[in-house]
Amino acid sequence: MRNLLLVLMLITALGGAALAQSDDLALVWSPVYNTVRGTVDLRGTANIADQQWYLFEAAPYDAGADAIWMPVVSPSFAPVIDAELGKWNTGILADGFYQLRLHAVDGAQDSHFYTLGPILVNNNNSDLVNLEPVELILPASEPQLAPPPPVINRLPLPVGGHVLHFGEEAIEAMHSAGMTWVKWQIPFIPGEDLTVARHRITVTHEAGFKVLLSVTGHVHDLSEGGEEYLSAYAEFLGEVAGLGADAIEVWNEMNLDREWTQGQIHPRNYAEMLRPAYAAIKATNPDTLVITGALSPTGAESVFGPAKVWNDDNYYRGMANVGIADYADCIGVHYNEGVLPPSQLGGDPRDHDYPTRYFISQLDRAGYYFQSHDIPLCITELGYLSPEGYGRLPGNFAWAVNTSVAEQAAWLAQAITIAADYTRSPVELLIVWNIDFEQWDPDPQAGYAIIRPDGSCPACQTIGALMR
Repeated sequence: MRNLLLVLMLITALGGAALAQSDDLALVWSPVYNTVRGTVDLRGTANIADQQWYLFEAAPYDAGADAIWMPVVSPSFAPVIDAELGKWNTGILADGFYQLRLHAVDGAQDSHFYTLGPILVNNNNSDLVNLEPVELILPASEPQLAPPPPVINRLPLPVGGHVLHFGEEAIEAMHSAGMTWVKWQIPFIPGEDLTVARHRITVTHEAGFKVLLSVTGHVHDLSEGGEEYLSAYAEFLGEVAGLGADAIEVWNEMNLDREWTQGQIHPRNYAEMLRPAYAAIKATNPDTLVITGALSPTGAESVFGPAKVWNDDNYYRGMANVGIADYADCIGVHYNEGVLPPSQLGGDPRDHDYPTRYFISQLDRAGYYFQSHDIPLCITELGYLSPEGYGRLPGNFAWAVNTSVAEQAAWLAQAITIAADYTRSPVELLIVWNIDFEQWDPDPQAGYAIIRPDGSCPACQTIGALMR
């Protein structure tokens, strides 16, 4: 028995009558070429507006408009989001080529479909004509996404938040804080399609925000893929821009060997990634903001050596020298290790003079080298870690033990004000890290979240108070 994973996503329709093959439905099947046998696990989302039930049906692939659709998975009545939808016992069908469709019905008894084929069912090693796997035929046209909503910023500069779930609680909290941007991080996996990116863009725009997608891949794929990988990555980013992404961050923390090939960490090598990515994005959507990958704030180069890590200030200098500003609209910056108000430039109990500990000096590490390049900064990760409400911090993060939620809230608001007035290089965008993450051990991402364990959001109040 061979199990294949089928991921289907049924996105809420944007009003109007249901169509036989709606552009609001999306489906991914991996791999592209398929022979199936035994029981196939069906996993994904069935969650249309006012959904009553859904099931799966199959019909012979060559039946055309006269196809007689046979249910192959019993109806289910509860909406499903990113979970098991059912199991398809392919043994109930004779061997041959089929098309499979997800069929959902709403409260008005309108049907919504997504159909995919051909799929070769071959449980008996049948001597079929054209037994070789056949390429799946996907819908010819990509869904046409609605344009981004009109967004009016009332904060001192545009502010957003990095989200994990982006549920109603997060949406309400972000609106109350005056935020106008949402950041998601999505993976680039060679051969994968645009379903995840399309979903992130759609739900963000529907909620009334602009969307920033940080797109990064696995360092092993980068190391082994060479120019072919860089070309595929650039092509993917161009397609993401075409879906309506308002901003794209090209990679992440490429000054560390956990994110970039050891021994090849160098701004020149990053430029070889950024240059074609910028061209692909702008060719598809000139309005998409291209942000360089933000660097990890660090001074560990002297300890581990430049094969494993570059100090961020050295890397920013190198970026400026190789002409990165010609292939980007904004320079990405991270700051996430503060234990003092962002206005302070000394007094950190860990090491008084270490510049990455302080918000303003961290901005300077990027702003100094690009101040003459007419390109702004985008802070794509700004966070303060507080253990309040969670308990003991994991060992490597004990430095934040004394930071309270009240301080987190106050310092985020102060940092926004400082960034808005920063003059060395203007700050065009600031993303709060984070809104609703949940992991605690070994990486206490939840401690950075501004929605706290009790559901409160003190930072929403302090940031929202800055609205004009």
